[in-house]
Amino acid sequence: MVQFTVIGSLNYDLVSYTSRAPERGETFRADSFETHVGGKGLNQTIALAKTISTSRKSSVRMIGHVGDDSFGSQLKGALEEFGVDTSGVKVLENQSSGVAVITVEKDTGDNRILITAGANDQSEFTPSQLESLFPSKKNEDQEVVVFQNEIPGTQSSIEWLSSSRPGVEIVYNPSPYYSTSVNLLKHTDILVVNEGEAMSIAKDILPSQEYTNFRDEIEKDDVAGYTHLSTVLQSQLSINHSQTVVITLGPIGSLYTSKDKSEFIEATKVKKVVDTTGAGDTFLGAFTTQLFTESKGNVGNALRFAALASSLAIQKNGAAESIPLYSEIVGAN
Repeated sequence: MVQFTVIGSLNYDLVSYTSRAPERGETFRADSFETHVGGKGLNQTIALAKTISTSRKSSVRMIGHVGDDSFGSQLKGALEEFGVDTSGVKVLENQSSGVAVITVEKDTGDNRILITAGANDQSEFTPSQLESLFPSKKNEDQEVVVFQNEIPGTQSSIEWLSSSRPGVEIVYNPSPYYSTSVNLLKHTDILVVNEGEAMSIAKDILPSQEYTNFRDEIEKDDVAGYTHLSTVLQSQLSINHSQTVVITLGPIGSLYTSKDKSEFIEATKVKKVVDTTGAGDTFLGAFTTQLFTESKGNVGNALRFAALASSLAIQKNGAAESIPLYSEIVGAN
C-alpha cells in the first residue's frame, strides 16, 4: 500500500471570468463569477485522490490549516468527498481561511491570481509536530510526501523528513518560487518544476557563467537546453530514492531525467483551452499517483498519463473541480 501525504495550502477561490483583464486604474465589467475550493496543497491532494485507480490499495491524507469560517468547512468537506483523510487539517479559531482572487480571460484561459494566506500562514511545523504527524513505522507501506511553497516552513519540514524518516519519498514542487539551496535539493527525491522555476533554481545554485550558458542554450533549442539543465539538477538530488527531475514546458510538453535516462514527452493537444487554473496541480497529482502505483517507477509512462489528465482539466472551469477521475483519464486515452 502507498500512503500519499500532502503538506500544503488550502484556499477558497473567488473567480471572475472576463474577456480581458482590466488595465491599471480601470474598472471593467466581468462576464461571470464562480467560487471554487483551491490552494496548491488542496488541489494536489484532490488530484492524487481522483487519479488513483480504485483497484489500488492506496490512501491520501492532507496536512494544513483552515480558519473557523464557512470557507474552512467547505475546504475540508471537498477533501472528504474524495476520501481524503483530513485529520491533519487543523481548524484555527478566530482565523480566516486562505482566499485566492482569480481573474480568468475566457478567450485564452490565462489567469491572474492574488492570494491572501489566512490560516495557511500558521502551517510551519516544529520537529515535535512532525514527529507526531509522521510516527516511526515498522510496516512495509510506502509513504510519499508532496510539498509546494504556499505555506511557510517547507524547507525545514523537507529536511526533517529526509533526515528523520529516510524511508519517505519526498516530491517537491517549488511553486510559487522563492529560493532554493543545494542543501534543500539534497533532501529532495523528485523535483517537479516549470521552465521558469528550473531557470530560477539554476540561477540560485550555479555559477553565473554556467547559468548564462544555459540561458543561451535554451534560446537556441529549448528542449535540448532544458534536458541538459535537468541532468545537472538531477545530480543535486538525494541519491536514496527516485532522484528524478521533471520540467514542464507548457503547451510543448514535459521532460525528465532519472537515474536511468532522459526523455521528452509531447503535450496532449486540445481544441480549446477554457481555464488553466490548477492544470499544474493536476499534472503533479496524476504523475505522482501513476509513478508509485500503475507505472511502478516508469517516469515516461507516468508523465504521459499526467499530460492527458491536465489536458482534460484545462477544458473545464475551476481548479479542483476540473481534475478528471482516473476512469475519465483512462477512457480518454
